[in-house]
Amino acid sequence: MFESLPFGAMPFENLSWWAIAIVALAHAGGCYIRGAFGFGSNMPIVVATTFVLGPHHAILLALMTTIVAQLHLLPSGFRTADWQVTKPLIIGMTVGTLLGTWVFTVLSGLTLQIILGSLIVLIILMDAFKLVEKLLSRVDIRSKGLTGSFSVIGGTMGGLSGAGAFYFLVVYLKHACPTPEALRGTNVMLSAMTMFMRAFALTTAGLITPTLITEGLILAPLVFLATWLGAHTFKVSSSQRFYFALQILLLAGAAILIFKGVQQIFGS
Repeated sequence: MFESLPFGAMPFENLSWWAIAIVALAHAGGCYIRGAFGFGSNMPIVVATTFVLGPHHAILLALMTTIVAQLHLLPSGFRTADWQVTKPLIIGMTVGTLLGTWVFTVLSGLTLQIILGSLIVLIILMDAFKLVEKLLSRVDIRSKGLTGSFSVIGGTMGGLSGAGAFYFLVVYLKHACPTPEALRGTNVMLSAMTMFMRAFALTTAGLITPTLITEGLILAPLVFLATWLGAHTFKVSSSQRFYFALQILLLAGAAILIFKGVQQIFGS
C-alpha cells in the first residue's frame, strides 16, 4: 500500500542541499519545456528526481509544481486550443485519468516501478515501430472512436505514472491540429484538465499533504520563471523551429525512456 509523506514532516526532510538543488533544477527544466510546448514537463522531472525522492514523492511533487506552471499557461491555451479536437479528448482523458490515478493510489513503490518500466517499454516500441503514424495514415484522425481510444489510453498512462501521456498523444495531435499555436494550446488545455483531475483524486485519497504543498510553494517562483521563459521562447520561434524542437523533445523523451527501461531491466 502506498505511504505518503508524513503529515507533519518538514519540507525536503533528510535531503542535502545538493539533492534539493537537483530537484529544483529538474522542476525548472521541466517547466521550461511545458511553457514552450504546453506539455512534456513531468517525464524529465519524474525521471530525474525519482533517484532523490523515490517514485511516489517524485510524481506527487511534479504534480504540485506543474499546477503552478499550468495556471500561467491557461489563458493562452484557452485562446489558441483547437476545440474540435480538444472537446472529445477531454471525456476519454477524464475516464483514463481517474482510472490511472486510482491504480496509482493502491500500488506499492516496487509495483509502481515495475509498471512504470512496462509503460516505458510500450512507448519505446510504439515509437520504434511508428505504430501511431501507421494507424493515423489509414483512418479519419478526427473520428470520435479514434480520439476516444487515444484519450483513454493516454489519460490512464498519465494518471498512473505521472508522465508520458502527452508523449503518447502528441503524434496524434501533430496531425489533428493545423498550426503550432493550436497544437500547443490543445496540449495546455488537455494537460490542465488531467492535472486538476489527478490533483482532486489524490487530495480526496489523502495523498496531498501540507508538506507536499509547502514543497511545491517553495519551488513555485523558480517554476513560474521557467514557464514564462519557455512561453517566451515559443512566441519568438517560427513554425519550422517549433516542429524541429518538438522532434528533438520527443527524441530526448525516447532516450530518457530507454535509459529508464534499461535501469528497470538491470534493477539498478
